[in-house]
Amino acid sequence: MLSLNAIARSLRVPLLLLACGTLFSNCYSYRIATHAQAGTEFQTTTAHSFFWGLVQKPREISTPICDSLNVNGVAVVQVQNNFGYSLITVLTLGIWSPIKLQWKCGKPCQVNGHL
Repeated sequence: MLSLNAIARSLRVPLLLLACGTLFSNCYSYRIATHAQAGTEFQTTTAHSFFWGLVQKPREISTPICDSLNVNGVAVVQVQNNFGYSLITVLTLGIWSPIKLQWKCGKPCQVNGHL
Protein backbone atom coordinates (compact mmCIF):
# COMPACT_ATOMS: atom_id res chain seq x y z
CA MET A 1 0.00 0.00 0.00
CA LEU A 2 1.38 3.37 -1.01
CA SER A 3 1.80 6.01 1.63
CA LEU A 4 0.35 9.48 1.22
CA ASN A 5 3.86 10.90 0.92
CA ALA A 6 4.71 8.52 -1.96
CA ILE A 7 1.51 9.46 -3.80
CA ALA A 8 2.28 13.17 -3.37
CA ARG A 9 5.80 12.66 -4.77
CA SER A 10 4.51 10.73 -7.77
CA LEU A 11 2.00 13.47 -8.61
CA ARG A 12 4.47 16.36 -8.21
CA VAL A 13 5.81 16.39 -11.79
CA PRO A 14 2.45 15.99 -13.58
CA LEU A 15 0.90 18.72 -11.43
CA LEU A 16 3.86 21.03 -12.09
CA LEU A 17 3.54 20.44 -15.84
CA LEU A 18 -0.20 21.10 -15.68
CA ALA A 19 0.36 24.33 -13.73
CA CYS A 20 3.01 25.56 -16.20
CA GLY A 21 0.82 24.69 -19.16
CA THR A 22 -2.07 26.58 -17.65
CA LEU A 23 0.01 29.63 -16.75
CA PHE A 24 1.60 29.96 -20.17
CA SER A 25 -1.34 29.09 -22.38
CA ASN A 26 -3.54 31.63 -24.14
CA CYS A 27 -6.78 32.38 -22.39
CA TYR A 28 -8.10 34.30 -25.34
CA SER A 29 -6.82 35.83 -28.52
CA TYR A 30 -8.25 38.31 -31.01
CA ARG A 31 -6.95 38.62 -34.55
CA ILE A 32 -7.55 41.36 -37.08
CA ALA A 33 -6.52 40.44 -40.62
CA THR A 34 -6.62 42.61 -43.72
CA HIS A 35 -6.33 41.71 -47.39
CA ALA A 36 -2.74 43.01 -47.38
CA GLN A 37 -0.03 40.38 -47.70
CA ALA A 38 2.24 40.08 -44.70
CA GLY A 39 5.70 41.43 -45.41
CA THR A 40 7.39 40.67 -42.07
CA GLU A 41 7.35 38.20 -39.23
CA PHE A 42 5.35 38.98 -36.09
CA GLN A 43 6.62 41.91 -34.04
CA THR A 44 5.67 41.62 -30.35
CA THR A 45 5.27 43.93 -27.38
CA THR A 46 3.52 43.78 -24.04
CA ALA A 47 1.25 46.70 -23.19
CA HIS A 48 0.31 47.55 -19.63
CA SER A 49 -2.81 49.31 -18.43
CA PHE A 50 -2.83 50.75 -14.92
CA PHE A 51 -5.67 52.01 -12.72
CA TRP A 52 -8.47 50.54 -14.81
CA GLY A 53 -7.22 52.06 -18.07
CA LEU A 54 -6.47 55.56 -16.82
CA VAL A 55 -2.72 55.08 -17.48
CA GLN A 56 -1.48 53.05 -20.44
CA LYS A 57 2.11 52.10 -21.21
CA PRO A 58 2.89 52.44 -24.03
CA ARG A 59 0.13 54.89 -24.90
CA GLU A 60 0.90 54.53 -28.59
CA ILE A 61 2.76 51.64 -30.17
CA SER A 62 5.17 52.56 -32.93
CA THR A 63 6.09 50.24 -35.78
CA PRO A 64 9.66 51.17 -36.81
CA ILE A 65 10.03 48.14 -39.08
CA CYS A 66 6.83 48.98 -40.96
CA ASP A 67 7.98 52.61 -41.22
CA SER A 68 11.38 51.57 -42.60
CA LEU A 69 9.59 49.58 -45.34
CA ASN A 70 7.46 52.64 -46.26
CA VAL A 71 4.32 50.64 -45.51
CA ASN A 72 1.25 52.57 -44.41
CA GLY A 73 -0.50 49.66 -42.78
CA VAL A 74 -0.30 46.29 -41.14
CA ALA A 75 -1.46 42.97 -42.48
CA VAL A 76 -2.30 41.23 -39.18
CA VAL A 77 -2.80 42.37 -35.58
CA GLN A 78 -3.24 39.92 -32.68
CA VAL A 79 -4.17 40.72 -29.09
CA GLN A 80 -3.52 37.89 -26.64
CA ASN A 81 -4.15 37.36 -22.96
CA ASN A 82 -2.97 34.34 -21.00
CA PHE A 83 -3.81 32.89 -17.62
CA GLY A 84 -0.90 34.65 -15.91
CA TYR A 85 -1.97 38.07 -17.24
CA SER A 86 -5.56 37.39 -16.19
CA LEU A 87 -4.40 36.32 -12.74
CA ILE A 88 -2.39 39.54 -12.35
CA THR A 89 -5.42 41.58 -13.35
CA VAL A 90 -7.70 39.76 -10.90
CA LEU A 91 -5.25 39.80 -7.98
CA THR A 92 -4.63 43.55 -8.38
CA LEU A 93 -8.38 44.21 -8.84
CA GLY A 94 -7.68 45.71 -12.26
CA ILE A 95 -5.01 48.13 -11.07
CA TRP A 96 -2.49 46.43 -13.40
CA SER A 97 -3.59 44.69 -16.57
CA PRO A 98 -0.93 43.47 -19.06
CA ILE A 99 -1.70 42.22 -22.56
CA LYS A 100 0.42 40.88 -25.44
CA LEU A 101 0.21 42.58 -28.84
CA GLN A 102 1.59 41.17 -32.10
CA TRP A 103 1.51 42.55 -35.63
CA LYS A 104 2.86 41.89 -39.11
CA CYS A 105 3.65 44.76 -41.45
CA GLY A 106 2.04 44.77 -44.87
CA LYS A 107 4.10 44.03 -47.94
CA PRO A 108 5.42 47.16 -49.68
CA CYS A 109 3.86 48.02 -53.03
CA GLN A 110 5.95 47.28 -56.08
CA VAL A 111 7.32 50.28 -57.92
CA ASN A 112 6.06 50.52 -61.52
CA GLY A 113 8.13 52.17 -64.20
CA HIS A 114 11.79 53.09 -64.42
CA LEU A 115 13.91 54.58 -61.70
